[in-house]
Amino acid sequence: MSVLIAKTAGECEQWTDVAVVVDVLRTSTTLCALLARGKKTVLGFDKPEDVTAFTSRHADFEVYSEQKLSVSHEDDSPYAASRASGRTPALVLSNEGMKALFAAKNASTVLVGGFCNFYTLADVLANMDKDVLLVPASLYGTADSVEDGFCVSALKDCVQGIGNPEDAIVEFNNTMRCVEFLKQGPKNAEKDAKIAFKVDDLKVVPQVSFSDQGYAVCYPYGTQAPEAWLVTKPAEQPADVPAQKPVSVAQETVSAPKPAENTKSGLKSFFSGILNTVKEEKRELEQEIANSFGESKVDNAPAPAEDLLDAALKKTPAQLPATKVAAEVQPVAPQQAVPSAEVTFSGKAAVFGGKAKKKAIVLFSGGLDSTTCLYWALAHGYECEALTVSYGQRHDREVLAAQMIARNLGIKHHMITLNLPWLSCCSLVDKNQVLPDVALEDIPKEGIPSTYVPGRNLMFLSIAGSLLDAIHADTIIAGPNAIDFSGYPDCTPAFFKAAADALNRGTKMGVTEGIEVLAPLMRMSKTDIVRLAAKLKVPFELTWSCYAGGKKPCGHCDSCKLRAKGFAEAGVHDTSLD
Repeated sequence: MSVLIAKTAGECEQWTDVAVVVDVLRTSTTLCALLARGKKTVLGFDKPEDVTAFTSRHADFEVYSEQKLSVSHEDDSPYAASRASGRTPALVLSNEGMKALFAAKNASTVLVGGFCNFYTLADVLANMDKDVLLVPASLYGTADSVEDGFCVSALKDCVQGIGNPEDAIVEFNNTMRCVEFLKQGPKNAEKDAKIAFKVDDLKVVPQVSFSDQGYAVCYPYGTQAPEAWLVTKPAEQPADVPAQKPVSVAQETVSAPKPAENTKSGLKSFFSGILNTVKEEKRELEQEIANSFGESKVDNAPAPAEDLLDAALKKTPAQLPATKVAAEVQPVAPQQAVPSAEVTFSGKAAVFGGKAKKKAIVLFSGGLDSTTCLYWALAHGYECEALTVSYGQRHDREVLAAQMIARNLGIKHHMITLNLPWLSCCSLVDKNQVLPDVALEDIPKEGIPSTYVPGRNLMFLSIAGSLLDAIHADTIIAGPNAIDFSGYPDCTPAFFKAAADALNRGTKMGVTEGIEVLAPLMRMSKTDIVRLAAKLKVPFELTWSCYAGGKKPCGHCDSCKLRAKGFAEAGVHDTSLD
């Protein structure tokens, strides 16, 4: 899936996939606080006259409003909401936040978020199979509401495996907007800000459905919408008696991530005439081409459907036929597919489009992580080819493990050998160097260890990109991990994002169609990886992780210690030790 940030109100109103409305200081945090208090009924309004009419019929509702009303009400205050009774129903009237919510009513799923539920929301989005549009509520208010922009940018980065929300909060705290809000804002401004900027303090993700009665119904994501408030109430019936469902209610309630469907991405239909990320990159390249010939600057008007770059790229040779694998591995049935919080560094939407399968190059060392990635890819329906690179490492146990696993799975296995003498600076290559042996808890503190192989993942990804172009694949899958790892700089989300950007600019598939670089394990601990591997029925006894080689794992190197920690905490037996 792709994560985009809305830049105009029109984009929000036409979006049909997943929309996330972010109104940091008010609406998002207020709704989270109300649902966190256990309220079963929370409604949203964008017009004061609708609130007045509604409360005349429902006097038992607590009212939270940014606007002045003739009825008794609290301010649209996260602090006030956090102290509310869980038994009393509530409604919220706001300026920017509710306008943004109602503008997104055509989306299949509408969620609400901010810093207050940041990581909880990020985890939900990471498992979405549809494209996501992040909508800063400031699109429907004043341009100086910079906190919403900071939050959506941090959220997009987090879903893609990079960034830190705390940095965005620090940046906002240094703005005049923050100073003015605290000094001239509502009576609870300081208390509201404290709740709004306490990262992931309110672990609830509000989902919104819309009634034809002019209000939004809010409830926790993963639960059922309260049907009583989504029905039409004919005039002849008492106001509190629910009737039939309105025909216009099209909002779907999602209780768990679903497998990717063979539907076209909403990006093309939605972004007709609007520049998405790939178009922007293509236009940058057009400008560079124009500059090289001394032509005038390309204007900012939307590119025509058949632009010069498209035409030039279509003159490339016909696509190469995909190589058949030795034997087809049956993917896990959809209801058995194993979810994970994979990180996608992509030049296009991560959906299957019109293809029955997507073709992936899996960087495959034969270790636990890369084998888990291979089994994950097969379980998710990818047609896989494995790529193993021998670079002179001090033993060949991992390479032999990779060959055996690939042979057992019946998939095509590419073996590449590099002879780069300068890699002998690394203890993973030079047998005369002593491998590090530090305490498990000290591994993260040791910095970049001597086992770091200079530019290893950069080389691997480059080779994978070349192979991808040659066999007309569209995905590269790798097993970097940013949680339990030995401090290698080429295992970080930031590196993989930069590498994916380069591959999308520097390969035929990247510039013509866009490719994905998937890191299924990036945000998982070693314990989570072991649990995922167990669910996927990875043959642990065939994998090899030890840096030292030999007949049995040494138990002293970083890799052995991190692996042992993962199996112990997961409560899973490591059959490679038998």
